[in-house]
Amino acid sequence: MKKFVYVDLENSHDHGWGETDSEPKPPVVATMSAKVITYATVGLTTTTIIVSYILAVALGHEKAWLPMISDCAIHAPEKYIFRYGMLVSAALLATNVLIIHSSTKSSYSGAKATLTSGLAAAFGLGLLTAVNVQEFTPVHGTAAVVFFLCYEIFMMIISANAAADERISRSSLNVKRAAALVSFVALISIAGMSFKWSHFRTPIAICEWTSTLMIQIFNLSFAKDLGSTALQEIAGIVQFPSQRRYKLQDLM
Repeated sequence: MKKFVYVDLENSHDHGWGETDSEPKPPVVATMSAKVITYATVGLTTTTIIVSYILAVALGHEKAWLPMISDCAIHAPEKYIFRYGMLVSAALLATNVLIIHSSTKSSYSGAKATLTSGLAAAFGLGLLTAVNVQEFTPVHGTAAVVFFLCYEIFMMIISANAAADERISRSSLNVKRAAALVSFVALISIAGMSFKWSHFRTPIAICEWTSTLMIQIFNLSFAKDLGSTALQEIAGIVQFPSQRRYKLQDLM
């Protein structure tokens, strides 16, 4: 994995990448693998949903088979776990979208649409988490539609273009396409059954859980693609809030 340092350009005579008269040498900045964000996103999202479900069932708030995921976030204490966990998950999801976009934008067509749909999905996830289904159903329902629809678009665009990216293996590509397809079928099924929600409540819940699982599988597939890529390699030049100018210097 590459390591980087930040070189202060105001207090040194810079002669290009790796050449400076600055003394002492700047400290090495700790590196982080980009796939850590992917693991954190999937891990926290999955754990939050499962823990909320177990508590809702164990405390008699919901039946074991099968509540909507949002129904596991209505009563205390599970609603607090769900809210805080999923809000952080939404932020991690947005970060993961940015990582995927930044590392693949040169090889994907429709890169802007990918970025826009991914970030819109993260916003929808955050909003549906902040406003549960009991507090304000219209806002929660609209946010849920935004999340699932926009992330499905995100998955479809990437799946359609991933074959052109040599960093993505055939097995990873197949996982992405399968996850996107199954999620698409689940969402279409929800749309078809939503006109008789009370009658098809359990099948709709099954489709919602299925689509959510496919999203996690799709995201997890990028861990293999990113490999040991460091966040610094994706970010390139790092902007600091101070007035002093810095340059990212590759030590390898």
